[in-house]
Amino acid sequence: MVSTTIYLIRHGETDWNLEHRYQGQKNIPLNATGLKQAHSMAQSLNGKAFSALYSSDLIRAVQTAQEISKKVNLPITTNSALREINQGDWEGLYINDVLASMGDRVRAVYNNPYSERRPGGESIGELAERMYAYLDQLVEKHNQEAIIVVSHGLAIATVLCKVRNMPLEAAIKNIPENTGVEVIEWTKN
Repeated sequence: MVSTTIYLIRHGETDWNLEHRYQGQKNIPLNATGLKQAHSMAQSLNGKAFSALYSSDLIRAVQTAQEISKKVNLPITTNSALREINQGDWEGLYINDVLASMGDRVRAVYNNPYSERRPGGESIGELAERMYAYLDQLVEKHNQEAIIVVSHGLAIATVLCKVRNMPLEAAIKNIPENTGVEVIEWTKN
């Protein structure tokens, strides 16, 4: 059995977070508040020892990881496996508009995370499997080490469901705040 301590960090705030839009895999940068959040959160990691820093390749995660990199003195390794869920046709739309016009569909996506996909996008189950497979690779590479992984709200929530022994239906309730830090132990048999 191999195990790694992972500091899971959600990216800083974007304008689309403020506007309550589905971001998904759109490449939206941090806003001024998000940059400040990333800087402040990175300060809290100063002095801690980490073996590696990984990030989603989307700009909002990379900008957050850049602030962290300055404090922990590690290069950033990006990977698309750490991206947010593909929101498909919903990307860029206001969440309230989608709820108003397709509320039943939205509820189905969260109530049936393995079988229901966003139109033109991924299911929560597919996101979870992508995240779990990549973390399994990282734990093989960093057994008994501490690493940082910068990712996205729902992507991190799927990981939290697994380590907390919760069903994926609870993912929506486990999304961390922008620049929220969740320290987990990821184990692979």
